[in-house]
Amino acid sequence: MLSFWEAQSFLETDVAIIGGGITGLSVAASIKERWPNREVTVYERSIFPYGASTRNAGFACFGSLTEIISDIDVMGAEASRELLFNRWIGLQITRKRLTDQAIGFEPLGGYELIEARHLEQINRIDEVNILVQDFIPNYIQELSFDAKIGLKEKLGTTLVSMQDEGQIDTGLLMKSLEGYVLSLGVKLRTGVRVDQVDPSADKFSISMLDQARGRLTIKSNEAIICTNAFVDAMNIDEDVRPGRGQVLITKPIDNLQFKGNLHIDEGFFYLRSVGKRLLFGGGRNMDIDREETTQFELNDDIQSALERKLANIVALDHPVEVDMRWAGIMAFGASKSPHVKYDQFGRILALKMSGMGIALAGQIGEMVADLIEDKNA
Repeated sequence: MLSFWEAQSFLETDVAIIGGGITGLSVAASIKERWPNREVTVYERSIFPYGASTRNAGFACFGSLTEIISDIDVMGAEASRELLFNRWIGLQITRKRLTDQAIGFEPLGGYELIEARHLEQINRIDEVNILVQDFIPNYIQELSFDAKIGLKEKLGTTLVSMQDEGQIDTGLLMKSLEGYVLSLGVKLRTGVRVDQVDPSADKFSISMLDQARGRLTIKSNEAIICTNAFVDAMNIDEDVRPGRGQVLITKPIDNLQFKGNLHIDEGFFYLRSVGKRLLFGGGRNMDIDREETTQFELNDDIQSALERKLANIVALDHPVEVDMRWAGIMAFGASKSPHVKYDQFGRILALKMSGMGIALAGQIGEMVADLIEDKNA
């Protein structure tokens, strides 16, 4: 039962954003920066973001050599270039908006370990560099193994580097982004699960379940769905499939040499330093069907494989001890390009980041704001 005051003040908003992760908050920031007087309200099901925004590996990257080549072969060169540019410019927007210090950004560089079955792709480095030369000059360079890097040299493998790659502190990023949108006047409502977003007369009717109050319905002029993989209940007819990302992080390692990011096997495996620790994740390609889920449970086979692979890659004095393990839920489809558009119901979709939400989110926010501006022009 609502009070008179609640019914008068809390059941309508100008813009409703469903999903309070990095994409939803970045969309809120772009809208408020462009239209400061609009009331923007973000609805999030959990006390903090539920999918991958606070459960990712913290890579500030755009794509590795083998991943980009795979994208070119599947999507074509122009679509791949556009995707890479959106990742690059999106990260610049986020860094400028929040500052590098506030998100813990470190430009430690990125590497890719090219395994034997992908060695022929070394011949396509120039192809990739030409594709992105106007915004990331000399993006990929072939390297020789150097003991100072801290990786084991393996027969039949080659190492390449990626320019401008870095890493962020995921927790700092989300706290800073939340603080930023609140400073703009965005309303953030947590603990409410939205399950219906329907057109109703000249407004949207948004039905949600509040953990304390039960069923509520909010009216909004614009409805923007930023739930990434969590779309099952909202009648969204798009190619959006969940993908679980498994991660482990070690206890602090004395004399750790490796610093930066490392990609393996088209980005399906990824390693980074976190201070004196190593974070290692991926392996979704080992069990694609089972990992196409919105459940956060760990896959023991993949976790064991991560431990074995980590021991075979990094040069360490002693075996590492795992400190924590977790999983996050990403969203994928036949194409890696995100869905950013009005759907047949007039809702705006901002979905399917394909594991690149950190890089894309800033640009996704601008794309959504452009959609609203074009509609009202």
